[in-house]
Amino acid sequence: MHNNLTNSSENEYYNLMLWTLFLRKAMGNDPVWLQVTISTVLLTIFVVGVIGNLLTCIVIYNDRTMHTATNFYLFNMAVSDAIVSFAIFLEVYLFVAEAYLFGEIACKIHYFFVIVLFNNSILVVTALAIERYIAIWHPLMLKSSMAWKRVMKVIAIIWIIAILETAPEVLSVELTRTHHVSVCFIVPSPFSRVVNGILALVTFVIPLGILLFVYIMIALKVNITEKSNSNRKIFNHRDNRSKVNKLIVAITLSFLICWLPFFTFRVLLFSFDMRELMQMEKFWGTGYKVVLVNSWFSIVLNPILFSLMSTKFRKALKMLWNKKTHNQNTETTAV
Repeated sequence: MHNNLTNSSENEYYNLMLWTLFLRKAMGNDPVWLQVTISTVLLTIFVVGVIGNLLTCIVIYNDRTMHTATNFYLFNMAVSDAIVSFAIFLEVYLFVAEAYLFGEIACKIHYFFVIVLFNNSILVVTALAIERYIAIWHPLMLKSSMAWKRVMKVIAIIWIIAILETAPEVLSVELTRTHHVSVCFIVPSPFSRVVNGILALVTFVIPLGILLFVYIMIALKVNITEKSNSNRKIFNHRDNRSKVNKLIVAITLSFLICWLPFFTFRVLLFSFDMRELMQMEKFWGTGYKVVLVNSWFSIVLNPILFSLMSTKFRKALKMLWNKKTHNQNTETTAV
């Protein structure tokens, strides 16, 4: 029995070293121009994302007419995206330095922090779509309860689900070390393969299916009743049929652009064992860079699609800007 345990531990250690060396080859040795380009893109995403999400929060908080169920969801998502965006600095450092200089606990905390906020964002987008569907097709269902109470309950459930989704995955993340490099990444053990298979379904396939069904049904409803008051209420501006259809396509495509690469990695981790994955060195290196950029791109697209494309939101932002500017001018004149 003791020999079996010893052999098992030795095999696990050997596989871990092989996987670390594979990650070093696949994810390292990038030319300087590529490191500079990707780092610049990530930092640009940070600046634009923080500005967009902060504007969303400020407008919704200050304008009482924006205190709707839809905007409560957007406020939660904007706060989540604004917080997680600061982790980009660490991502840039890790990409350039090609080494994780922190300990095992810090590795797991960092991974948990980023993924739980990403999962929260995906769940909010899904819940927002369902809210719109119910408001358009079954509006009487939402009139029996106060919007903010209902949304707060849903948001609390979303955070619980996001944490439950992320916790098992963190168990599969290891700080793998050699004499020359240390990497904080998923190790494709039998346990992590099962976890990634389930998460591929829960965090991509199911949300995408819901989005497609909901927005197809909304498009049908809007096309049939173009002048419906419920349509104007849900989308927060005077949408005509063309604008609604374009927005629906944009939201669906943005979800695919941001999360399809991450989903592909999950499917690979589920479908192949470590030895098979190690045959994909070139693909893995390129895919990692695509996942790195596209996943973070969501913090930019969310405020653009859900807030800045809204005529009502832009008007509220303009009114708030004019009010602040007028107050400053008044104070300056008084002085």
